Amino acid sequence: MMKDSLGRRRGHRRTCGDSFAGDLLRRYEAWLTGVRGLASNSVLRHSALIRDMLRGLRVRHRRELTAWKAELIERYVSRQARRCPPSGRLIASCTRSFLRFLLQEGLIPRDLAGAVPRCAYWRLAPLPQTLRVREVRRLTEAPDASTPLGLRNRAILLCLGELGLRASDVAGLELNTIDFTTGVLRLRRCKEREGAVLPMTPRLAAALNAYLRRGRPTCASSSLFVLHRAPVGKSISTKIIYEMVMTMATRVGLRDRVGGSHVFRRSLASRMINAGATLKQIADLLGHASLNTTSIYAKVDLRTLSRTALPWPGRREVCS
Repeated sequence: MMKDSLGRRRGHRRTCGDSFAGDLLRRYEAWLTGVRGLASNSVLRHSALIRDMLRGLRVRHRRELTAWKAELIERYVSRQARRCPPSGRLIASCTRSFLRFLLQEGLIPRDLAGAVPRCAYWRLAPLPQTLRVREVRRLTEAPDASTPLGLRNRAILLCLGELGLRASDVAGLELNTIDFTTGVLRLRRCKEREGAVLPMTPRLAAALNAYLRRGRPTCASSSLFVLHRAPVGKSISTKIIYEMVMTMATRVGLRDRVGGSHVFRRSLASRMINAGATLKQIADLLGHASLNTTSIYAKVDLRTLSRTALPWPGRREVCS
């Protein structure tokens, strides 16, 4: 089945019920890409949330949009945020974006973006979900390295686990990004739209070499990681990487501890900071534009926290 520019099957595009909602969603996706300049992963996240919104508010015709009022928007966003508190800010942000799009297109008579409630958020409140070293090793060794597909998946998992690459970075790797002579990987980070040169570990270099020699199918694609089934040679997507990671996590009994490929980045950052690396060094490796993004890992710096924690009061201190 053919896929669109965002990597989805065309037959799955009309999932909002009728043609008006489906066309509206496609126009919004095009607006996000062409006007907002969002990356494909961000467009997919926005699209999924707005698809749910159109379903939840039963939008079938244009007249239903023109009847929207501030109270309706406030109730909807509040209800969705209560159902999934960690996603509250994203839901609110996507809703504001969609309402601005509707206003710009003349589909609603007034600006309703101000009616979207702001969700409470406390920076650095949650602890990052991480894996232990032995758990990461179990995951990276889960694929069957005796098969071409297993060689590909093991190389992908090592890119995630040993370099902390994003799934989008891995999917965007090309053949000319690998330099076995100097032992480095040159990549263009998708999120920051800038380049980076990262040293490969011996395990990663060996896995990539094995994949290129014995696993990668013969094809004209310049992409490093490609599909092994029809259409053979097409570059993989972030969705395929996510599904593969979850399959491997299930295979080794870590499904409840792995929510996607990002757990590798968090685990690597946590190991680095406990080994004495600075936040700046971690930010440079992970490609964080701001140290504020990296600062959450200070919460898992157990060595430093143990020095700053107050001693537990004894009986004398409690009774005095």
